[in-house]
Amino acid sequence: MLEGVDGAAVRVRQDRCAKVRNRNVECLRCAEACTSGCIALVDGRLAVDARKCVGCGTCATVCPTCALEARNPADAQLEQACLAARQGDEVAIACEQVRRALSGLLVEGRAAGVVCLGRVDESLVCALAVKGVRRVRLVCGECSRCAQKPGLDTARLVAAEANGLLAAWGSDARVLVTRDVPAFALADGVNTDTARRALDAYFAQERGNEPVNPDGPDHAASGSSDAFAVVRVMKDGTLPHFLPNRRERVLDSLAQLGEPQVDALASRLWGSVVIDGARCSSCRMCATFCPTGAIRKFDDEDGAFGVLHAPADCVKCGSCRDICPEGAIILRDEARTAFLTSGAAHRYAMAPRPVQLGNAQQIVNTMRERMKGTNIFER
Repeated sequence: MLEGVDGAAVRVRQDRCAKVRNRNVECLRCAEACTSGCIALVDGRLAVDARKCVGCGTCATVCPTCALEARNPADAQLEQACLAARQGDEVAIACEQVRRALSGLLVEGRAAGVVCLGRVDESLVCALAVKGVRRVRLVCGECSRCAQKPGLDTARLVAAEANGLLAAWGSDARVLVTRDVPAFALADGVNTDTARRALDAYFAQERGNEPVNPDGPDHAASGSSDAFAVVRVMKDGTLPHFLPNRRERVLDSLAQLGEPQVDALASRLWGSVVIDGARCSSCRMCATFCPTGAIRKFDDEDGAFGVLHAPADCVKCGSCRDICPEGAIILRDEARTAFLTSGAAHRYAMAPRPVQLGNAQQIVNTMRERMKGTNIFER
């Protein structure tokens, strides 16, 4: 499905994609955030035209399972570039359009560069805060005239999320999305007004019809996506679990900042699963398809069984909600910070299933249960 995007700019791990694991999952965040039309929804299907990819990495920022990983630059490289460009307790990150517009006015090494500000994610911001950076300035140009203008929405989303997390953990570090280039990034004799006029002049000539990276990354494949990768089932009957590195880095950074100052927070990164016991049929399909193991099965010796849900491992992909045959799952944005820091889990005990699984009569008995009042016979 997404293999055409895999290359020097973006690494694709299809087995992690929620929609690859179950095509009924509604997640299409990569298509919604793609800045170039490389990943798009066409006639209800996910379509990939890798020739349009500019390597901005915005798709990786919004992907909840990190099935897409930015490599242009990679996370560690971008963090090092930010620290190398650090001036006092501030870091500036400029998009490709700004760097083009201010060619000769920006001091080399005073601002880290990305194709689009949608590349910046919360794990980078929190890591910089741990290292004493108090302000991260995301410098954008005239986004309404830029081919990558959807990336600004992602940058603003990440800034709001990161600022909320930092405030919740008592840090005064903040992210600012701005059009003003900080003075420390400009050459001698160039002030912020001069830089603004240069940006205005540049975008007055640009029509924003060409991608930021006209050569594009090393891709050739394109096409619609009806092909899905094969994901092997593990011995316990669930699909493989993993925890995205970015989510782990965010929690590690927050732990280094100290203890949370609030009891709960609403976040795009984590969520809380609520299961309606009156509607739940005890099938535990939610645990089968959960990509991170945030929902996992338990079977006690006394016969009690059900699932555990750990918000710290939940990436809010919606797989559990979308797969539930009874519509018994609600996915909430708010999570208790104590559960995030401790890794604690909610316990949902389930009622015995009316049909025993794993025997030759499972299908017939299920039909009898579903079609009450109808005679069904075996031959």
